[in-house]
Amino acid sequence: MNTSIKVLIWAYIVLLLIEGALRKWVLPSFSDPLLIVRDPVLLAIYAIAIAKGCFPMNAFVVATGVLAALSVAFSVLGGHTNVLVVLYGVRINYLHLPLIWIMGSVLDRRDVERIGAFLLLMAIPMTLLMIAQFRAPMDAVINRGIGSEEIGQIFGADSRIRAPGLFSFISGPQLFFPFCAAFFFNEIGGTRRLSWYLLVPCGLAIAVGLPVSISRTVMLGTGVVALVFVASLPFSSARPAALFRPLLLLLLVGAALTQVPVFREGIEVFMIRWDDAAGEAASAWTNVVSRTASGFTNPYFFMREAPFFGYGIGAGSNVGARLLSGNVGFYLAEEEWGKVLLELGPLVGAAFIVLRISLVVSLGLLAWRALRETRNALPLLIWSAAAMTILQGQWAPPTILGFSVVGAGLLLGALRPVTVAATATVAPPVPAAPRGRRRETRALSRPGVRDLRSAPVPSERRL
Repeated sequence: MNTSIKVLIWAYIVLLLIEGALRKWVLPSFSDPLLIVRDPVLLAIYAIAIAKGCFPMNAFVVATGVLAALSVAFSVLGGHTNVLVVLYGVRINYLHLPLIWIMGSVLDRRDVERIGAFLLLMAIPMTLLMIAQFRAPMDAVINRGIGSEEIGQIFGADSRIRAPGLFSFISGPQLFFPFCAAFFFNEIGGTRRLSWYLLVPCGLAIAVGLPVSISRTVMLGTGVVALVFVASLPFSSARPAALFRPLLLLLLVGAALTQVPVFREGIEVFMIRWDDAAGEAASAWTNVVSRTASGFTNPYFFMREAPFFGYGIGAGSNVGARLLSGNVGFYLAEEEWGKVLLELGPLVGAAFIVLRISLVVSLGLLAWRALRETRNALPLLIWSAAAMTILQGQWAPPTILGFSVVGAGLLLGALRPVTVAATATVAPPVPAAPRGRRRETRALSRPGVRDLRSAPVPSERRL
């Protein structure tokens, strides 16, 4: 049962990485149905979990079900009768959340590290594709948007788009690279699954992908993970000498970057974007801080403006806007908390926001406890990459929702130690001793005498 669910979790993650490519290049005429390409995999996971009686039923899952029912009821009472919009809104806010705890109960730390190694290896082709997009004209085929839109990407700076890689939009790299950084820092500061000759190119790919994206969110999100890694080193390292290994590798990666022309080119264009983004603010940093703070302060305004029953769950998504008004855009509000309050009303909307805050706080406390008690820094690194996305990320875009769920699930999985049964190698049976060695056999069978030949030997395979 666990094996089947693990295979489906891998399929969910792979589809999360390539669904943008499917919508842009492979099947552009089916870009709308491909929005929910991961949902059949999700429902298969739920079906197996229910059949085996292991579907999670904790306080978060129960609260999710109650809020989903209330959201539908409030939408009906508020006169929101478009069934498709309601169902799509339930999918956005609630359908994928139980997967978090299924991942946490099925995966262990070794599984999470394998997934992390896969993400790190994917960073190499992802960055190579982003370099090609960075250098190509805005209307090039490689830079088309979903549904083969000729200019479907967001402008960056210096006549270049914000390279999305395999994803539909730049929101993909904004989440992908912080996750890659979390696993990269775990590799160099903890248990390695990748050899050095693979780990260094992965680090280079992450470093080059940051400026090439021309996205401040990519750069700042990865920077937060780096700061958490540095802060966690004294707690996660059992020996002071182990602190020098990650620092040495970072120095090697930094030295190699000076020899990469596209990195210097990306830095120049990124700085143009950074200066342009300042606008009328005193500095770009002031602009970033004000935008971040507004996400926490503006909900007070939306609570006063929202009807008690709200405008209906799903009405604020792009799909809902298209079905209700025929236009794609921010139908209610651009920021997530404002959209939630306007959709669900001040009562249910505030409860849903509290659920997300509680989830982030709970995951953060678990990650901190793992770092303090077991020197396991991986959960905290994953938390630093996923916390803001879970807290205030716009879940209507499928990529952001997917990384929120996967991030929380991987964090819970990283808390589970690898069981002895999963790591031990079963030893072959000891052949019968010759007649002349019967006395030795009796000696080994006496209490307190251990036969080292038949003891299980732990094994740890690296990719």
